[in-house]
Amino acid sequence: MLSSPSDALRLIVRAVAVVALVLPSSGCALGSASRPYPGANVDRLWECTVAVAEDPSVEQWHTVENNAWVSRGDRRVELMRVIERVLEQEGAKPEYQRQTWSMTLRVLAASPDGDPETGEVRRDPEVRIDSRSDRPPAQFWIFADAMLDAIDARLNDPVGRRGGAPPTRPERAGQVVPGGSLQSP
Repeated sequence: MLSSPSDALRLIVRAVAVVALVLPSSGCALGSASRPYPGANVDRLWECTVAVAEDPSVEQWHTVENNAWVSRGDRRVELMRVIERVLEQEGAKPEYQRQTWSMTLRVLAASPDGDPETGEVRRDPEVRIDSRSDRPPAQFWIFADAMLDAIDARLNDPVGRRGGAPPTRPERAGQVVPGGSLQSP
């Protein structure tokens, strides 16, 4: 039983500390976005996801650096992108902004009986984007939605469906053995 206000405060502090410790380790990502793709071929969805990760264009930003480490075995891309811009708003001085995005893109196959590793049930394949930062930037969800929209566009591109892939630039992404180290090439 709580005998004083300080006991109540200690109890609240302990509860907050437990939540702060348990939440990150529970797999509940604070910066996470996903989209299901009903009826999509997982291999084609993977190709589109890799192409979007390797494409350095970001609307209204200039990409300074784009690193995509591809792990084909577990359909995962580790992406680190440095972007910058000069934000000009009416009545304010131009503001230089620079951000580093670190995220993981994963293509998850449908698993109606539950994923063998996580037990998660997925009726359709999906792309999941997780921020690797413990404090994702405010625009993370806007950026993730834009990436998912770009995957949609590539997936639904009739040229891509016929087998004609869009032109690619020389491979700069490092290859990662499934479950292996993710280090720059």
